[in-house]
Amino acid sequence: MTTTTRPRRGRRWKILVAVLLVLAAMLVAADFAFAAIGEYQVSKKMRTELKLTDDPSVTIHGFPFMLQAARGDYQDIEIEANGIPIGDTLRDLQVKAHLYDVKVPLSELVSGSAHSVLISQVEGQVQISAADVNRAFNATDVGQALGVSNLTIGPTPPDTLYDTPTPTPTPTPTTSPYTDTSIGVRLSFNITVAGHPLKINAYGLLGLSGTKIQVQPTRLELVDGVTTLKVPDTLQQPIFAALSTELDLGKALPFTVVPTKVGVDSNAFSVSGKATNVQLGSGRSGLG
Repeated sequence: MTTTTRPRRGRRWKILVAVLLVLAAMLVAADFAFAAIGEYQVSKKMRTELKLTDDPSVTIHGFPFMLQAARGDYQDIEIEANGIPIGDTLRDLQVKAHLYDVKVPLSELVSGSAHSVLISQVEGQVQISAADVNRAFNATDVGQALGVSNLTIGPTPPDTLYDTPTPTPTPTPTTSPYTDTSIGVRLSFNITVAGHPLKINAYGLLGLSGTKIQVQPTRLELVDGVTTLKVPDTLQQPIFAALSTELDLGKALPFTVVPTKVGVDSNAFSVSGKATNVQLGSGRSGLG
């Protein structure tokens, strides 16, 4: 009698575990499905709020979604939009934003009629592609004359900014010129002089002043195969003039984010900042 009871109890436990696993899987699937609906509605709202031509990519982080939805409080909503134009020169900006502690009623989120969205903190970033920077260099007469092309962008350490002997003040590891609003940049590009193509490496500082990015070249190299040479004096002034430009981002950072930091990424400039206590629907969060 004992031998028949134990197998039955074992089978019952196995059935119970299987049922619980199936229910858990169904709950997870339902949670992801509801999250997808929420992301779709947020994307529609952000398209209108930011005055975009296409729906941005939206990811609602945190699990479970349904618990956040029930509370009407979302931990982290990530938004990304590409190909955003600002003026005639900047045509392909990438905008990213993390919205933290977003409060919106579930009924308004599901219906797509959200009008009382409160965001505790926003971290935003704009990336300017090398193609847009190249276009800005060629927007000047001297840039067009040189035919700046095939621009690549990368970071560079302080000791590459100047020829030796280094002018005062000396950039050293303890007195670096790099701050949140100033960082080293290396620009590699081609120009054409008297019908001859030349490869140039330019080093300098990328600065942030308000909503404007300022390119300040400090040193040039002429690349000849695997060696680097000094750029002829007759070429230095026009190249410096072509590169010394200013890019105005205007309101490219969304949600009233104030730009506070400039960066150099792989083939892009970046500007980032934060904003607190943002309310959507105020008419001040759009790009432009």
